[in-house]
Formats: sequence, C-alpha cells, structure tokens
Amino acid sequence: MLELLDRYVRHLAGQGGRLILCGVQPPLLRLLRRSEIADRIGEDSIIPATEELFGALDRALAEARRRTGAVQDGPPPG
Repeated sequence: MLELLDRYVRHLAGQGGRLILCGVQPPLLRLLRRSEIADRIGEDSIIPATEELFGALDRALAEARRRTGAVQDGPPPG
C-alpha cells in the first residue's frame, strides 16, 4: 500500500499536483515518516486527525485553497 501511495504522490507531482492527506492517525504518520514518504508528500500536506468532526477536512480544504489562491465567500455549494 505504501508503494502505491508513493507512486501516486510522484504521479501527481509529475502533473504539477500535490496530495493532501487528512485525518491521519499517529501510527500512520509514524509509518509515513519512517518510509520517507512524508518527505515526498510534505509535512504541510499531512493533516492529523482531530477530535472535532470534519476538523481535519476543514484544515485540508483551507490548505488547498491557500495553495491555489482560491477564495470562498460563503459555505460550499451543497
């Protein structure tokens, strides 16, 4: 599974994209760091799990918007 994730990270980078992982639990974060995949993903692209419902997702969306310069005036369309 780590090899698949690493290939996907490299593929996205080759296309000018970046992966953001959100809701990452501590054991997975340790594994990503040990395997050096965290270095390729980037620490700012690994959003830890939070106690708050959708907290990690909100942080990931904010990070994606920051990177792309996207601004949102209201709640997402739903």
